[in-house]
Order: sequence, then structure tokens, then C-alpha cells
Amino acid sequence: MMKLTDTSLRIRAAQFLMIFIGVFLSACNKFLDEKSDGALAVPNTLKDLQALLDNNSTINLYTGPGLIELNTDDFFLESSVLNKLTEFDKQAYTWEPNPQFQLINVSLQWRSCYQVIFYANTVLDRLQAGENKNTAEYNSLKGFALFLRAYTYFQLAQVYSPVYKPGDETHNMQKLGLPLRLDPSFEENSQRSSIIETYNQVLNDLHEAKVLLPETVTFATRPNKTAAYALLARVYLTMQNYEQALINANEALARNSTLMDYNMRNTESTTPFEAFNPEVIFWAHSASMSMLSPARANVDTLLYNSYEDNDLRKNVFFNKKTNGYVAFKGNYAGYYSSSFFNGLAVDEQYLIKSECLARLNKISEAKTTLITLLSTRYKRGYSFPTEYTTRDEVLGYILQERRKELLFRGVRWSDIRRLNQDDRFKKDLTRILIDGSEAKKFTLPVGDPRYTFIFPQDVIRTSGMTQNPR
Repeated sequence: MMKLTDTSLRIRAAQFLMIFIGVFLSACNKFLDEKSDGALAVPNTLKDLQALLDNNSTINLYTGPGLIELNTDDFFLESSVLNKLTEFDKQAYTWEPNPQFQLINVSLQWRSCYQVIFYANTVLDRLQAGENKNTAEYNSLKGFALFLRAYTYFQLAQVYSPVYKPGDETHNMQKLGLPLRLDPSFEENSQRSSIIETYNQVLNDLHEAKVLLPETVTFATRPNKTAAYALLARVYLTMQNYEQALINANEALARNSTLMDYNMRNTESTTPFEAFNPEVIFWAHSASMSMLSPARANVDTLLYNSYEDNDLRKNVFFNKKTNGYVAFKGNYAGYYSSSFFNGLAVDEQYLIKSECLARLNKISEAKTTLITLLSTRYKRGYSFPTEYTTRDEVLGYILQERRKELLFRGVRWSDIRRLNQDDRFKKDLTRILIDGSEAKKFTLPVGDPRYTFIFPQDVIRTSGMTQNPR
């Protein structure tokens, strides 16, 4: 974590944060009604604004809702565990259509993410009003703020907005996306944009950010050009624009292609990866979900069994539990907890590149790219399986490896939603609740509206926005 050493700077930033967080969380209709003391707190210098964005406990810890992991097929619970959780957790786990958000859920899964957006908008607003424009420091700050806003909106869209459908303009233009706040004012009521407007905003911010951001940064809690290209690759992959996803993944890998050799990782440790390991491009993680704690969540048995014995990930990623099941410990955030890394890393870029090459019928290049990655994940060398020869077979294998490498990374849910549009890979989700010797089964069919989460009920009630359909 970065630490500020200038005491006065910390005080000014803290004053600003306290005032603006209060305004934000109370959803005031006026922006800083009390102006008499506001001039002392509002940051005006570039150092003040940098301090605001370097507030890691807010910025890097809440770039995405923990709900992005909740609906995936990567884990299951025992009834003895679920029964001790909140009503929201119980209803969400069993895919109830309208789980009742409680205050903690609203704060962690919604408000904290919009707070990051609010900080980004505040920095952009102050930069626009200030002087010293177009300096390296100014450009870096503006790029940082644009990147954060895009990152957080994209993560929120994976949970609260219907899936983007390429080629379906009616769906993308008529279905509702996110409320897009582009300035720190509360003068106007929030209104939901369309899906295409949501994604266009993300892309516009990122394309501007990639020009402004520096090539290198001191800390991975700040984005650089590599991060902008890496996020563009993720966004375009989700939109199924595989040509653009490949272009941006290549740009990211041209700047950083470092891979860890998993042979060098401590398989006995519950935290085999440090927070800023060599593959991390941008360090961030999602809001926590109590049910996803390694002590509670069990890794899907079929998924775990899909790792070969000489696959180092089988020991680096997983921890045997006393209940006979397996917990996930391969968290790139550096924690053994219920909050997972959803930042950007080099291995994801290799997988994006490999998948896109396969989809574009560049099979040999797709195999070579995957070999480069997986050679660092196996004990004794790795070769691409010879039984996979056709484009569909190679693509299916790459997608399987993508799931095995990127579980609990904030991307599986996006993958499920986009792959459900493809008859070759779509699947109904099945969730198991272990109750003694009995296994209760819950199903989420392809195309079900529950693939989009409802907005917290309090948000709908206070804003008057349209709720997602059920």
C-alpha cells in the first residue's frame, strides 16, 4: 500500500473525503450546501488530487461488487454454512429472483463502487477548473480518473446491466444499463442509460485514458498504459469484438509479458501470491462477500478434478479442508479471504490473445500463445494436446484453460453470460447445497433474467429508477 508522508496533505484529503462521503451516502440533492468551510477541504492542487486517488482503502478495494463472483459455477456451500448467513446471502445463493438487500449489501455492492466513480468525477471536475493543464502530472491524473471510472462502470455492468449482444442493436439500445454519473454534482436525479451507452462510456474513457497515462508507474495501485490496454482487451472480449480484443491484448503484452514460474511458488502457504506479484498490471479487488470466504465456500468438485496431477495450479490454487472439500487460495490480491483480485494481470492477456486468435482461425498462433502461458504452470514441461485439431476443439480447450487459470478473478461471470450466446458453449447453471448426505439442486437456465442482478431495493425506492425485470 502507498503511504502519504505529508501530514498537511493527509489532513486536507481526509477533510475532503469526510465531507464528500457524507454528501454521497446521504444522496443529497445539493452539492456542498455548506460552502463556508468547503474551500478549506476541496482539493485544488495536483498533489491533493493525486492523494485522493491514492486512497487505496477506497479506490483499489471497491472497483467492483463482490456479486460478480456470487452467481458463478466455481463454488458450492453446505447447508450448515448457509444457514448462518444473512437472508440476502441465502436468497442470492439459491438464485431467488428478488433477494432482499440489507444495509451492508447496499453499501459494499453498490455505494462503495459509486463512491469510486464519485472520486474520479471529482478529480476530473477539479482538473477541468484548474490550471497547469497538459503537463505530465496533469495528464497522468486525468488518465487515472478516466481509467477508474471506466473500470468501475464496467464491473458494475457485469452485475447490474443485461449482457451486451453484438449485432443486436435493438437489445443494446432498448435494454437498460447503468445510471451514468459523469460529474460530482447531485443536482440531477439518476437515470439509467442503455446498454450501448454504458459500454460506449467505458470505451470512450479508456481510449482517452490510454493516451494520457504514463508508460510506467511506481505502484501497481496506479494504472499505466499497459493497464488501459489490458482493460480494453477485457472489455472488447466481453463485447465479443475479438479483433479489437486481440489488438489491445497485444499492446498490453508488448509492454509487459512477465509470467511467474509456478514451480517457484510455496504450495504450502495459504497466500502463495504476494499482493504485487510480477504478473499484476493493476492491483484491485472486489468488495467482499461473506459466503465466499475460503472457510465457507468449497471449490466446485468437477472443476478441481479437471486439473492434472502435474499441473502446479492444483496445489498452488487450492487448499484441502477438514470437511473433505477444497478451498481457493490462489488470490492475486495476496489475501486468504472473501475478497478477490479483480485487477489486471499478464496471464489474462495471454488467454485473451489465445482465444481471439483461435476465433479468428489462427490456430497455430493460438496454440503457441497458450503454450507460453501453461509452460509456467506445469511441473515438467507442457505441450498442447494433440487430440485437439479443429478450430472448435482448440477454442473449447482454450476456454477450459481460461476458466482454470482465472477462477475467482471477476471474469467468470462475464464469460458465462457471453458464452451463453453461443450454442457450442452455453450451459444451464446448477448450484448444489450440501445438507448432510443430501444434495439440493438449484438451476439457472440460459436466458433467465436472473443473469442480471436486481438493483438494491433502497436505490430504486429513493431514485425512482426502473428495476431490472424478473
